[in-house]
Amino acid sequence: MRRVLSWSLAVAILLAAAVWGGLALHERATFGTKITEADLTVEVDEGDRFSLAVPDRGASVGDAWSATVTPDGVVAAVEDRKVMSSVWDRVFGPEAGGGAGTRYFIYTAEAPGTVRVTLANCFQGCRDDDSRSLSREVTWTVTVG
Repeated sequence: MRRVLSWSLAVAILLAAAVWGGLALHERATFGTKITEADLTVEVDEGDRFSLAVPDRGASVGDAWSATVTPDGVVAAVEDRKVMSSVWDRVFGPEAGGGAGTRYFIYTAEAPGTVRVTLANCFQGCRDDDSRSLSREVTWTVTVG
C-alpha cells in the first residue's frame, strides 16, 4: 500500500511539474522577454520576441492604449494582449468597471537598427482637461543587434 502511495505521489509531482513547465514555455513563446517601464532602453537580437508592458485599468474605465513605432522595418508588431490582474477576471471575465491588469504589446525583432516605440493611453478619449490629465505616454528605445 505504501508503495502505491509513493508512486502516486511521485506521478502527481511529475505531472504538476510538467504542467507548470508547459505553461512557462507557452508564456515565453507568447510574450518573449517582458519589458516594463523600469527599462526604457532595450537591446534585443534579430529574431527575438519581446513585449512592452503597461498597466491597463480596463476599457470600461476608459483606458485605450495604442502603439507607434518609428521607423518602420526594424520590429514587427505581433499583437497586443491584456492579462487581467485577478484570476477571477481571467477565468470569468471582468465585471463592469473592472478588468485591471497589464497590457502587453508584443513585437518580433526583424532587422538590425534602432526604433522608438511609444505606447499612448488616451484616457476616456482625451475629451476634456480631466481625461487628458489622466492620459499618458511611455517611449522605449529598442536596438536590434
